[in-house]
Amino acid sequence: MSHFDNKYYKTGKNCTKLLIFMHGYNGSPEAIDYAVQELCAQVKDAVIVVPRAPHSCEKDANNLQWLSFYKVDPLSRFRAPDASVEEIFSIFDALAADFAQVAGEINNFVDNMQQKFNIDDSHTYIAGFSQGAMLALYSSLTRPKTIGGCIMFAGIAAGRPLLEKSIVSRPPLLLLHGCDDTTVQFKTVPATLQWLDNNNLKYQYFTYNNLMHRMNIDEIKQAADFIASKK
Repeated sequence: MSHFDNKYYKTGKNCTKLLIFMHGYNGSPEAIDYAVQELCAQVKDAVIVVPRAPHSCEKDANNLQWLSFYKVDPLSRFRAPDASVEEIFSIFDALAADFAQVAGEINNFVDNMQQKFNIDDSHTYIAGFSQGAMLALYSSLTRPKTIGGCIMFAGIAAGRPLLEKSIVSRPPLLLLHGCDDTTVQFKTVPATLQWLDNNNLKYQYFTYNNLMHRMNIDEIKQAADFIASKK
């Protein structure tokens, strides 16, 4: 699949930047609209595209998913407070082939959007929340041409054994995570940062007190500043 149903917003008459923003697991474009609208207000001269995941969510058929978690984690152990960091990563690493497949589809979609809006890789950004953040990282690092940047809201480095063999690009990365996140658990962040360091990836990282598994206005401002800093 190279195309997803999507919503897009233009924040200027002559848009020179493209931001692809993927929602999370058990989510939808509507679920992250509060963050998208704030981005629209803060990111100037950009096209912000919000693709819709193609699969009904196994957890709630009224929502969507990019790929299945239940196939390797039917009890949602990745959310369990007593799950170790190693156990959590083993769950997401077991889905490496699935992340690789969907990331390829996302990169085809990015190609389509670049052609549609006449914007090149150096002015393209891939962002995501939760499962969308995992895919944003995977897509960005495996994309043949280096994009302007990748933004992860509440993500984790997923599918590491396959991903680290497939890195062909090293764009600037921005990681944003709430300290009270018990879904993509905050305790996993140091391991993600260590993996990025081990693979010579450059990143900025910010944490937010009293923030659970959600985005807030301070994160959106940080993301807007990250995009604005790139020429």
